Amino acid sequence: MPQQRKFQLLAGALALYALATLSLVMFFSHSTYTPTELGSIEGSTLLPNMQDIADIPTRKQTFIQLITPMIAQKNSALLEVRKLVLEMQARLARGETLTHVQKGQLQRLVLHYKIKNKKNDSQNDLQQALTTAQKIEQLLLRIDVIPASMVIAQAAAESGWGTSRFAQQAQNLFGQWCYTKGCGLIPKRRSKGAAHEVRKFSSLEQAVNAYYRNINTHRTYRDVRTRRAALRQADKRIGGLALIPGLTGYSSRGQVYVDEISELIKYNKLDSLDTDY
Repeated sequence: MPQQRKFQLLAGALALYALATLSLVMFFSHSTYTPTELGSIEGSTLLPNMQDIADIPTRKQTFIQLITPMIAQKNSALLEVRKLVLEMQARLARGETLTHVQKGQLQRLVLHYKIKNKKNDSQNDLQQALTTAQKIEQLLLRIDVIPASMVIAQAAAESGWGTSRFAQQAQNLFGQWCYTKGCGLIPKRRSKGAAHEVRKFSSLEQAVNAYYRNINTHRTYRDVRTRRAALRQADKRIGGLALIPGLTGYSSRGQVYVDEISELIKYNKLDSLDTDY
C-alpha cells in the first residue's frame, strides 16, 4: 500500500475516533444532573455551640436566623423542580409526548422521590404499571414546599434548639435515624438489641435535605402531603399548623408530639415565617 494511502486511512480513523469521543462527551454532559435538579441544596454550614448562648430568647433567635435561609433556599429549589414537572404535565395535556430531556428528568425524579413503578389494582389484585401521567401526579404530591414554621418547630423540638449531642456532634437537627453500623452516633439509651444510630451529617444543609426527603417520600407522612395538596388545590396558604396533624407517626408519642409542635409554633410565633408559595 502506498505510503500516502496509509496516511489517508490513519487520518480518517483518527477523525472517526475524535467524532465518537465528542459524541460520548456530549451524551454524558446531557445525561448527568446536578443536586439542584432534584431539589437539593448545597452548603457546608456547621452548627455553632448553642450552649454558649446562655440567654434563651437570644439562643432561639440565633437558631431561627441560622436555619430560616436554608428553608427558603430549599423551598425555592423544590418549586423550580415542581415547575419542570408541571411543564411535563401540561405537555401531556396537549397530547404531546415528553422530550428526550424531560424523559431523563422524569426517570431521575421518580427514583429520587421513591415513586413505585407499579400500582395495586384493588379490583383484581394485579400489579399494573403506572402511566407517565400517573408518575407525574405522584411527583407533584411529593415535590412541594414545607412551611418554615413546621421545619423550625420540629428542628427545635428534636435538637433542643440546637443544644443536643446529636445536633452538636452530628449536625442532626431532626432526630433522623440510620441503620448501617457506623452511619451515625449510638444513642446512650438505645434499647437492648436495637441497631439504629442517629444519622451523622456533614452539614446542616445535608440534614435539611434529608428531612425534606423524609417528609416528602415516606409513607408515614402521606397525610401531610395530602393536606398540602388540598391546600394548593384550594389555592390556600400552606402553613405549618395546617400540616402538622399529619405528623403523628414522627414520634412514638403520637398526638402528644403533634400538640408539642403546635405549641412551639404558636408560642414562638413561627407561623409569621410562613410565606405564600
